[in-house]
Amino acid sequence: MTIGLLSTIVAVFYGGTISILALTATFARRRSLRREARSTLAVLVPGRTVGPQQADGAAVGPGS
Repeated sequence: MTIGLLSTIVAVFYGGTISILALTATFARRRSLRREARSTLAVLVPGRTVGPQQADGAAVGPGS
């Protein structure tokens, strides 16, 4: 098995995992499941942090 093929397999697996977590963090019915998916995404995606959530669900950030 070549390094390129192995890298491609790992990249597809990582991308699929991130996609499933992002969909879960967005569309899960239970709040606890959405929270867990967001915290897992914060670990797997470098440079992203989980900020404080507002009660009304509004976005928190510099453009808000």
